[in-house]
Amino acid sequence: MDFYLIQIGKRWVLYAEDLPVPGGEAGRSQNQVDRIIRKLAAREAWWATGMSRLIRAVRDGYYELQNRLDPMERVFKRMRHAGPMRVHFSSSLAESEARARLKSLLVGQRNRHGAWMVFDGLLALGMLPLAPVLVPIPGPNLFFYYPALRTFSHWVAWQGVLAALRQMPPQLVAQEEIAGLEDAIGRGGVPDSRAEIRDLASRLKLEQLPEFIARYQS
Repeated sequence: MDFYLIQIGKRWVLYAEDLPVPGGEAGRSQNQVDRIIRKLAAREAWWATGMSRLIRAVRDGYYELQNRLDPMERVFKRMRHAGPMRVHFSSSLAESEARARLKSLLVGQRNRHGAWMVFDGLLALGMLPLAPVLVPIPGPNLFFYYPALRTFSHWVAWQGVLAALRQMPPQLVAQEEIAGLEDAIGRGGVPDSRAEIRDLASRLKLEQLPEFIARYQS
């Protein structure tokens, strides 16, 4: 799988393009969850009503959480099943420096997600005694659901980073387009820089890259 090591300001990030889910799998999964919620909500039993609210809260919380995540976290999650990695980097870098930057980035993210996984896991466990009270309450922002979702999200990202570190050093490919991207990113205040970023991303066949970069520039 192809990954792209890019410098955005003083920060180094790793990017990979989202792959389309075959056969509308994501849409089918969402419809199945919605059907389960409707069936439970239609029952008169108190436990069914509570479960429908819990599932709805977790579903809504998951989608809201996805929009708040560090965009790179989704990249690390995909690393779990990425297979052999090929990392593209700026042609302005020596290969040895690119390798060092990549390893430093991965080690830092391994430590970050590991620490937050433990913290959020302990927080979720601490809230567990309140579950009988919180489960019947609707809403995706309850403090009980959030740390539980974050624990799982950090665990998946942590597993992805470990998988990437096991492949070190991966295949490295220098590209002039990434050097051009980094130059355009550095001129963020120039009106033509965004158009240049879109053009270079198109040449790299990375349609979602401009939005990814914009998240770090905002």
